[in-house]
Amino acid sequence: MSSLVFFIERIAEGLYILCAGGILFMAYRLRRARRELSVAQFKLEREQALVRQANAITFGGLLLEFAIAVWAIANMMAPTLRDIRLGDTGPVVQLQQFVTSTPVAGPPISLGNTGGQIEGPNVFATPIPTMTPVGTILPDASEPVGCSQDSAWMLIPGNGQLIFEATTVIGTASVSNFAFYRFEIKEDVSGTEFGVIGGNYTEPVVEGPLGEILPFGFAPGRYRFRLVVFDNTNMMRALCEITIHFSDPPPTPTPIGGSEAVTPTP
Repeated sequence: MSSLVFFIERIAEGLYILCAGGILFMAYRLRRARRELSVAQFKLEREQALVRQANAITFGGLLLEFAIAVWAIANMMAPTLRDIRLGDTGPVVQLQQFVTSTPVAGPPISLGNTGGQIEGPNVFATPIPTMTPVGTILPDASEPVGCSQDSAWMLIPGNGQLIFEATTVIGTASVSNFAFYRFEIKEDVSGTEFGVIGGNYTEPVVEGPLGEILPFGFAPGRYRFRLVVFDNTNMMRALCEITIHFSDPPPTPTPIGGSEAVTPTP
């Protein structure tokens, strides 16, 4: 049911045009039927003119009621369903808090014979909250563009994140009169244009999974990646643009030893 409501919302303008054209045509037929009725001389002619007049009034009224129903769906039902859906979608991603050991500035730690105690500066476990998502962040990223947490926003990937495997994009894509959102990407080189990857997504998302980035097929390097949100007039309403880096997967460590280990001959 909700899919039908959102579909009608997207094509509402086209339905208004069709209804207006039909109503104008019925008005023309009504005027013609009345003119025929006014000049009819025989009973059969008058009856036919009256039937055409009644049909024109009936179909015109039905088209008008249909246009009113489309307006109610697009401007009342669809926003209400969207608000209910967004209200039921709680935050599904929580930032992790990393705890690191931070040494105090000072001379190197002395491990001399001090009666079982280690001399040197104290080491404190300091909780450091971070906004860094899972993954490696490289320091040479350009500034994000857009990225409003209420409309178009990405938590993962973070600005400057290194990506070498399929990565789930997590964030928000939601505007009033929402129609769809999509991902676009280009090399971080002047003169290049954004291209669409992954197609269109027709359901709004608030702090949840938006889709996936697949680095396969892209040359290693720095790229500009953006989330673009459109309304039901196909106009871009919000975007979030960041820098990401594609690289080859890190090599898998090869274990040494076991039955294949070779012992050198003395």
